[in-house]
Amino acid sequence: MEPRIGIDDGRRSTAETGRREISEIVTHVMADTYVLYFQTQSFHWNVRGPHFHALHKMFEEQYDQLAEAVDELAERVRALGALAPTSLGQIASIARIPLDHGAPGARGMVEILLRGHEHLARDTRRAAEIAEESGDGVTHDMLIGRAEEHEKTAWMLRATLDE
Repeated sequence: MEPRIGIDDGRRSTAETGRREISEIVTHVMADTYVLYFQTQSFHWNVRGPHFHALHKMFEEQYDQLAEAVDELAERVRALGALAPTSLGQIASIARIPLDHGAPGARGMVEILLRGHEHLARDTRRAAEIAEESGDGVTHDMLIGRAEEHEKTAWMLRATLDE
C-alpha cells in the first residue's frame, strides 16, 4: 500500500515521484552513514599509538551515534514507502564514501573519518534542500539535524589533528 503522507511535491510532477526521489536520496545518505559507521568501528578496534585511549573512546562514541543515525535514516526510507537496503552488497553499491582504507595509523584514521563526516555534512544539506523543495518538512528537519551532527564531529576531528 502506498503511503499517503501529504508530501507536497512542489516543482515535481507527482507526490509519488517526490517521495521516490526523496527516499532515494535518504537511502544514499543512509548507505554513506553505514559505511562511515563501519569505518569508525573498525578504527576503534584497530587504533594504536600514544593517543590510543582517547581515540578508542572517541571512535566508540562516534560509531554509537552513527548506528542510531543509520536506524533513523532507514526508518525514514520506509516511512516514505521504499525498502531500506537489504544487504551489505547493496549498501556498498549505493555508498559514495570509499569502503576500504585498511588500518592506517591513528592520524590517517582521523583524516579519513574527517573526510567522511565533511562529505556527509555536504550531502545531507543538499538532500535537505530537495526535501524542503518537495514540501517534506519531516525529512528536511531530520537531514538538517544530521548535517549539524556531521559538522560538529568534523570540527572535533579537525581539532584532534591540530598540534
